[in-house]
Parts: sequence; structure tokens; C-alpha cells
Amino acid sequence: MPGPVPEEFIDDVRNRTDIVDLVGEYVPLKRSGQNYVGLCPFHREKTPSFTVSPSKQMFYCFGCGVGGNVFSFLMKIEGLTFPEAVETLARRCGLEVPRSRTAGKEWSLKERHSRLNSHAARYYHRILMHEAAGEVAREYLLGRGVRPSAWERFCLGFAPGVGLEGFLKENGYDGDALVASGLFTEHYGVLRERFRGRIIFPIYDARGRCLGFGGRALDDEEPKYLNSPESPVFSKSRNLYGLHLALPAIREQRRAIVVEGYMDCIAAQENGFTNTVASLGTAFTQDQARLLLRYTNEVVLAFDGDAAGSAAAMRSAGYLQELGGRVYVLDMADAKDPDEFLRLKGREAFREALEKRTVPFLEFKLERLLSDSDLRDVFKKAEIVKELMADLERISDHVVREGYLRGIARRLNTSEEAVRLEFMRHLAKRRVQKDKNENNRYNMEQSKQTFENRRLTALDAAKTGIFRLMCQDRRIWERVRGEIGFSVFTDRLGYYIRLFEGLDWESPAELLDRVEDGDKAELAGILMGGVEHSLSKQQQEKMLEDYLKVLRKEQLSQKIGEKQAALNECEKNGRQEGIKTLLAELHSLYEELETLKG
Repeated sequence: MPGPVPEEFIDDVRNRTDIVDLVGEYVPLKRSGQNYVGLCPFHREKTPSFTVSPSKQMFYCFGCGVGGNVFSFLMKIEGLTFPEAVETLARRCGLEVPRSRTAGKEWSLKERHSRLNSHAARYYHRILMHEAAGEVAREYLLGRGVRPSAWERFCLGFAPGVGLEGFLKENGYDGDALVASGLFTEHYGVLRERFRGRIIFPIYDARGRCLGFGGRALDDEEPKYLNSPESPVFSKSRNLYGLHLALPAIREQRRAIVVEGYMDCIAAQENGFTNTVASLGTAFTQDQARLLLRYTNEVVLAFDGDAAGSAAAMRSAGYLQELGGRVYVLDMADAKDPDEFLRLKGREAFREALEKRTVPFLEFKLERLLSDSDLRDVFKKAEIVKELMADLERISDHVVREGYLRGIARRLNTSEEAVRLEFMRHLAKRRVQKDKNENNRYNMEQSKQTFENRRLTALDAAKTGIFRLMCQDRRIWERVRGEIGFSVFTDRLGYYIRLFEGLDWESPAELLDRVEDGDKAELAGILMGGVEHSLSKQQQEKMLEDYLKVLRKEQLSQKIGEKQAALNECEKNGRQEGIKTLLAELHSLYEELETLKG
């Protein structure tokens, strides 16, 4: 394996990557003073506590305590190792990663896992394509209209239930690796294949790495579909089936089609709709919405035509709209699902449906509400209007919103003024609630700050503040070392100072790559706290002088304590010369301390 990436290259990638641009691809950000804020992607919250600093090139969530630089963010949100994050950002910058060929490198967990899965996928695929054991699966797929070209494109396979263990061991994997892969269950030391007797659908990430599998039963066995178990490298709620194959078409067409099942995705792509992806046997999730919107902001939901499909479309569209997506729904009323539609009516009918029967989500929702209501009942009309208010609020384009307001009034056979009035009332309530939440949050933060300030002494505040300034400007670091030294830092700050003292660095973001993974969030929290970074140079200089004065006082107090202890010892032993010398030194120290206090 290639060796480690040179530090100089890592620094270059970090300096070329703007953290606001990177984070903004995953999290909607709004400017707040010198920073940007948004809802944290790592925990659920309604009020933004996730902060990105363009000056420090760092992020920190004051809600959950996660923080770091561009590499840390990508590692956390994509589940990458550090080398993978460097490689991904290097490609983003148009750089090729240089590597030493002499030093060895341990494979990451995801690399080992995907390598093993790739071997298993090839094994399953060979069984389907060439072995007698795969005949039953071939007959089933052909009966469903899935052609051999699709078997190849999606690397479909079949698990006969025996043989995989020996195949993987022949390729260098031990028993622990097989159990960890999720491909086997273990009973009293005996391994048993998880997907035995099932058609295999390998699941790949956007980069084409095999993360896990879906298996469909050929008989009445339950569950009908079975996925690989959740693990640090596989989560069915954070991945989309067929995405690695659909990405070129999604980027070209600037639109994605989302279906519910593996078969729907395969049928759509095989019929030329190559921008199609599918959820992984679960309801479409917010994480899947966030993943898809990295590549396009226009999404067509082609879910099953039954009531469950409609409900799923409603839910999914909500996630996509909240994240800024433009959402459309394909009317599938005359077929159970896209797979059936394509088999019965063909690709041209599906293409025509996409052109003529794809409606914006709000229209789809309105029609569903109308179909379930008696419009002769004015109270039902009022309920429908209230049901649509939150969706209208998510539309940022005023022209589009205006069109919907008129359309809703027309379909409900009521006045446009009445619908508009209800919308304004909804916005007013939301503003009141938002203000209330902001006030509550402000009061909580003030109470927390008051409590913390009671515990935080002037000395601790000065240490932390001067540490932030030192990490922000190397010249300040040198000045503090020259004027007072670092002996006053004896806590965690002292640990970081000792760690950084012998290193060559230029920015706070660079320092995060110099600490252990377990310390990154703590250090990011320290560096992102306080107000020092938001001050002008003149104000920072004044604050630095104040901090230095506090630390000098502390040093003088420590020296006075040491001299006083020595004086007591001399008095106890009757050493007169020592007493005179110490009294003179104490007098000088006290005068210096009074001057500083003055």
C-alpha cells in the first residue's frame, strides 16, 4: 500500500479549501457577524448552534460539542478516514495526492470492509451468471423482466447458502473479519450465511465502494427483503441504491428520480432513466435527502401509487423542501410502482408521464387533500388551507409563492384575500414563536454564562483568551513567550502549548490536525469561543495587554508566595542575611504588583 501523505500537501489542501463553501454544500448557512450559523448536521436541533468561522477555517457546534476543520467535518459527515478526507478534498481542489512508496499504511476499517464486500459481490455475481445453483434466481429475474444486462450493470448475484466462507478465507480473510462483515451469523462458533437463498443486490456509495447488501427471498420467507446490519461503515438511512451509477446522469440533467425499491431503480435505469436512485427498504430519510441534494436541487418522487406511497411522498418532500430542494411528484395512479408501469406500458409511456404527469409537490398535496374532503364544508376548506401554510412558508421565491396562493384559492373556490390573510396570520404566529424561542435561548445562554462566569476566575479567562489570540497569530505566540513565558499555563492549555511549541504552523485550523482525534472537539470549542476573533486589531491589542497584565500579576503573586515561604524558613532558622535579602526582594515584588494593579 502507498505510504503517508506529506504534511506540506495536507497544509496546501487545507489552505485551498474554504470551510464555508464546503460546509455550505451540506448545511444551509446564514451569516451572523463574522461567522456563519446553521442547524447542526450531527444532532437534531431547531435553533442554530452550529457555527462556522471563515477567519479560523473551523466549525464548532455549541449544542453537541462537535468541532474541527475541513478534514474533521468531511470525516464526520461522510464517515471517512483522514487519508480519505484528504484525498476527497484534494480532488475537489484539482490536486493529485503524492505518496511515499516506502512507508506502509494500515487499511482503514471502511477500506477493509469494502474490499471484503467486493470479493463477496463478485462471488455472488458469479453464482448468478454461471453456476447451476443460480438457475432458480436467473429464472426469477427473467420472469420479472430483469435482463442479463441489468445483472451485469448492478452486479446482481445469488447466495446459495454455502461456499462464501471458504471463498473469503481463500482470499485472506479470517473468522473475525467474516463475522464483522455482517455477511454471516454465528451460532456456537459455527458461521451461517445471512443471505442464503436470496437474490443479492450489492449496495455502493457514491464513490463506488461496496458497503453492504440487500437480499430478496425467492419464496415466502420473511422478511421479503433483508439488508446488511447497521455498522460504522453501512447505514441504510444514509445511502441510496444505484447512486454511483446515477450520478453522471443526475449531474448532466440536474434532476434526480427517487423510487422506493431495488427493482424500481433497476427497471428505470435499464429503460434509459439513468438518473434514478432508490431508498434502501426504509422510508426516505432526512440524511438521504441531504445526500441527494449535494448533487442536484431538483427531485422527482416516483413512489408507489397506493396510500402508503402517497404518505411516503408527503414525508420525503417535506425533508427535501426543508433543505432547499425543488420537489415534484409523479402520478403513479394507474400502476402499483415504476417497475410495473415500465413492464406494462413501456419506456415511452413512462417518459410521457414524467413530462405530463409530474406536478410540483404542493399541487400534489393539495389534490390529495381535496380528494379526501367535502368542499361544501367550509371548515374542511379552512383545514386544508392550514395544512398547506407550512409548505408555503418554505418557498423562498415570492413569485412562485404568489402563484400557489392564487391556485389554492381557485381550487377551493374561495377568495384569494382570505387565503393570503391566513398565510399572513401563520407567518405572524411563526414570528412570535421564533421570537419566544430566541428569547428563551438567550435567557438560557445568559444564565449559563452567568453560572460559568461565577466559576471562571479572571486568571482562567485571561489564560483562555490569550491562548486563543496566540493560536490566531503566531506573532502573539512569540510575544507571550518572550514577555512572560508559558510556566503560568499548567492545565489543559499548558498541554496544548507544549504540544504546539515545537511545531511549525500558521493557522488555528492547522493546529487541529496536530492533536489526537479525541482532543479535536475540545480544542475547536476553546478556539471558537470568546469574542477575540470578532474584535478589531486595535481592540485585540488592548485585550492582549489586559490579559498579559493579569498573567503578570499571577506570576508576581506566585513569586511573592515563594519568597514568603523562604522568609519564614530563614526566620525559623535565624539566618539574618537571608532575611534581609528576602525582605528587599519582597518589597520590590510588592511595589511591582501595586504598579500593575494601578
